[in-house]
Amino acid sequence: MKNTYYILVSLYLFFCLFVTFFSVNFLNDLKSFTNKSHSMNPSINEGSVIIVKRSEVYQPGDIISYYGKIDGKETIITHRIMRIGGNVYLTKGDANQAYDDKIILPRLVIGRVIFIIPYIGYILSFAKNGLGLWLSVLLPAFVIIIIELIKVFDELSRKKFIHKK
Repeated sequence: MKNTYYILVSLYLFFCLFVTFFSVNFLNDLKSFTNKSHSMNPSINEGSVIIVKRSEVYQPGDIISYYGKIDGKETIITHRIMRIGGNVYLTKGDANQAYDDKIILPRLVIGRVIFIIPYIGYILSFAKNGLGLWLSVLLPAFVIIIIELIKVFDELSRKKFIHKK
């Protein structure tokens, strides 16, 4: 029973570190995002976490993340560079039939996709929202604290009982 508790606490701490790692950009030139669209299927499935790295040069065929607008809302888009024209990029989602209607300026590019972790983004997105944060981080932490406090009070009561005899 004691080993199970320590295993569960270790898994919980690993989960917290995992969520933190993908939520905070520790290195300036590496960033992580959750893909929320089907536009890059089958290369990048919806719910995958992508790691992007800033580069000085991008080539046709590179998958890049960049700032763009969808339905008038600022968002991060991840698409493949199809052509380079002078100092701009023409992109397209792998699942899309047509090229994107707007050209991408270099200043809008966040970086090139260097690593893809399939479907982990669903877990991270859940852990970042209100209910998910409560259920996956705060509630288990509260339970661990309560269990540890019970252990401390139990140990203190045993020591008092031993000293009275």
